[in-house]
Amino acid sequence: YDVNAIVDRLLQFLEMEKDHVTAETLVLIKDLLRKYPQWSQDCIAVVGSISSKNVQEPKAKAALIWMLGEYAQDMADAPYILESLIDNWEEEDSAEVRLHLLTATMKCFFRRPPETQKALGEALAAGIADFHQDVHDRALFYYRLLQHNISIAERVVNPPKQAVSVFADTQSGEIKDRIFDEFNSLSVVYQKPSYMFTDKDHRGPFEFSDELGNLSIGESADSVVPVQVVGANDKDLLLSTSEKEESGASGNNGVAYSTPVHDGSSGPLVALDTQPVVQAPQATMAIDDLLGLSFSAPAPAASQPAPPPLKLNAKAVMDPGTFQQKWRQLPISLSQELPMAPQAIAALTTPQSLLRHMQGYAIHCIASGGQAPNFKYFFFAQKAEEPSTFLVECIVNTSSCKAQ
Repeated sequence: YDVNAIVDRLLQFLEMEKDHVTAETLVLIKDLLRKYPQWSQDCIAVVGSISSKNVQEPKAKAALIWMLGEYAQDMADAPYILESLIDNWEEEDSAEVRLHLLTATMKCFFRRPPETQKALGEALAAGIADFHQDVHDRALFYYRLLQHNISIAERVVNPPKQAVSVFADTQSGEIKDRIFDEFNSLSVVYQKPSYMFTDKDHRGPFEFSDELGNLSIGESADSVVPVQVVGANDKDLLLSTSEKEESGASGNNGVAYSTPVHDGSSGPLVALDTQPVVQAPQATMAIDDLLGLSFSAPAPAASQPAPPPLKLNAKAVMDPGTFQQKWRQLPISLSQELPMAPQAIAALTTPQSLLRHMQGYAIHCIASGGQAPNFKYFFFAQKAEEPSTFLVECIVNTSSCKAQ
């Protein structure tokens, strides 16, 4: 697409001088400049002529303030516009605007300190006294940074930036899930899973690779039962996105274990808005036998008959690309959280024994990874008599002794 034509059209919208059009256009220009910073000179020349008094919509005002801070050296009146906005701090209802105002004033101070010093002092004082916790915390953080070292504060608040390549709303669901799994970490700051910004030497004993098919458990691939390629099938079942184990008992050629009955359709096994399926005690207890991890089981429900056994293909086949494609497309059919005995947690210190045990029941590991206390395993299994497959994600927390 023609970025030049897009910029020209956006600037024409600004020249219409209609408040609602100006508001929406400012938000779009901010995003455009984050992705195409080379167009800043063309945009800032027009944006600088807009009166902040005519911009009332919070997101638009935040976008304008962002540009005042980001391009303060190119906008002659930037310090004075920011100062006038700070003077009206008490009348500003949007916490988002006040947060942007703090950051923009800091950036402007680093570029034009004599003109911004007074405004920055007023902004920090107002922010520290602000009733909104996020605004208060950011103002206090900036104040302490400046107290510690102005050069370090500049590196933190206004580091060299790279153009944005992907916006959050276009980020894949898989990446967002991985970031959420690593919530209490720098993944949230960088908006990337840790494997995308961490050196391999620092990923711990379980390197969770970019490709699901790359096993990284410290043992050669020769020790793992090989898997071949299989095509996608409409009857494939996605068992969950946070451990979904089916119940099991071993067979000889095909492996049998108890599971909820499936009618062969492509819909989910369990609807999330309906009553959960009550399984027989044999189905729950069989999880212990299948995994060999001593899961505790609830008291048996005497009246429920056991579902018919499901035979699995001992030579199930799937490649990583097919696994990833199915994982994104298929609905969740079952999700469980199960307690684990301490001896089961101790057994996970040698994960290869777990993987070989699962392969003995025709359940294959296609990828694994994680660091203590959270370890993640991706398994797949295939029916013995038809090409339907089960995709399973197992997350083990060794500190809480639970598996999801």
